[in-house]
Amino acid sequence: RKGYATGQIMVVLVLSSPILPSKNNFVKAIRKKHPDISTIVLNVNQKKTSMVLGDRNITLYGKGFIEDKLCGCTFRISPNSFYQVNPRQTELLYEKAVHEAHLTGKECVIDAYCGTGTIGIIASKNAKEVIGIELNRDAIRDAVTNAKRNNVKNISFYNEDAGKFMVEMAEKKESADV
Repeated sequence: RKGYATGQIMVVLVLSSPILPSKNNFVKAIRKKHPDISTIVLNVNQKKTSMVLGDRNITLYGKGFIEDKLCGCTFRISPNSFYQVNPRQTELLYEKAVHEAHLTGKECVIDAYCGTGTIGIIASKNAKEVIGIELNRDAIRDAVTNAKRNNVKNISFYNEDAGKFMVEMAEKKESADV
């Protein structure tokens, strides 16, 4: 992954074991060939599923995350977090979405499947409140950090299944309206 605005590069190695023989030599060799690498993370996935990334990350070099700038905000990106890969198009898309939503500052915006919170944080400037929901625990941690880093106070994040969360939210509203 590369933080386009910041030029930071993160390398994530996915192995079925936390053991990487000669890991220090590996880090030195890859950094010698590519000195612009900011961080190298070993991701351990011992499950025999279609999921590429496992739950455990071991930082071999650097901070274990990178940062990028998008729509005037700074975002932390961890190995297991989703982040859009085309920043120019992402900025255009997000700006268009916020514009077309015609937010007046009185709305509650739901950012379902919010990932690192990018859309919700950007929309928060024009909304009364934003609720971000994401099942990926690492992404939610990044989203909370990103909101604090960008001084966004009108956003709340929930580490839950977005579909179930929205159904429960609708059911609560229905019972309150009755």
